Amino acid sequence: MKLIKLSVIIPTFNRTQLLFRSVNSILNQEIDDVEIIIVDDYTRDQTDEIKEIFKHLSCVKVVKSWAHKPSGARNIGVKNALGKYISFLDDDDMYLPGRLNNMLTYIEKAPKKLSFVSSGRLFEINDFQKIILDDSQKYGVINLSDVLDCNGIDIGFMMRRSLFNELKGFDESLSSLEDWDLILRSLMISDGYKLERLDYAVNCEVDRPRVSLSQEKSRNNLADKYSFKFGKKWYFENKFKGLCESGEFNLNYAIKYLIYSRSFYDFKSLIYHTLKVFRRF
Repeated sequence: MKLIKLSVIIPTFNRTQLLFRSVNSILNQEIDDVEIIIVDDYTRDQTDEIKEIFKHLSCVKVVKSWAHKPSGARNIGVKNALGKYISFLDDDDMYLPGRLNNMLTYIEKAPKKLSFVSSGRLFEINDFQKIILDDSQKYGVINLSDVLDCNGIDIGFMMRRSLFNELKGFDESLSSLEDWDLILRSLMISDGYKLERLDYAVNCEVDRPRVSLSQEKSRNNLADKYSFKFGKKWYFENKFKGLCESGEFNLNYAIKYLIYSRSFYDFKSLIYHTLKVFRRF
């Protein structure tokens, strides 16, 4: 099969009506050599319906997924991809003009081989009726230490498909935070880069079910996966926070988190997560 330049994978879950906006945001990038792979990760099979909607677009491919989780759906999308590079888009999010062109240009011309290229994100409500900016984002070269505390790279990063396959894709044992996990693994190989542009729009309407949820309880599983690879403080902090988000307070991990804490912020974080547990009762 003929390779193409770029594949964009969109997992969708029983929300066909949202796909028009996300697909159009890719078409508006004006990249000729691109394919869009929609992965129907359904409880109600809508694959044929989606194919009918986009049958006029030769660049759109629709595949079924029985994974029933974002990580598995994205992995299935990549297995069906032909692009040298891959990127991802949630069905309720969108790319702003220029995003893919800029990332593609940078990853191809970078002076050294990068694990990924990303750019800045913003949050929007009700089709940009309200915009929320994230001032904490770091731009430029991204290394492992930049993402140990939290993942500042949105799901719309761009990566060589060969590297994604080398990393064996998203970890399907994680119910969430699988994107953080993949970024951690990719940065163990080489640095990434984040362009200083706000061009990934994350929809954050609270009453809309999301394809990808930042369920902090997955920190528990992520901590167990890496154990002490990133240090004792990292392990005990994420183990403690993950357990708290699951509704379980563990005094042993709380004490260890305090022992290895480095700032007053860590102490405040521990109190915050502890109170969240006891407020449930």
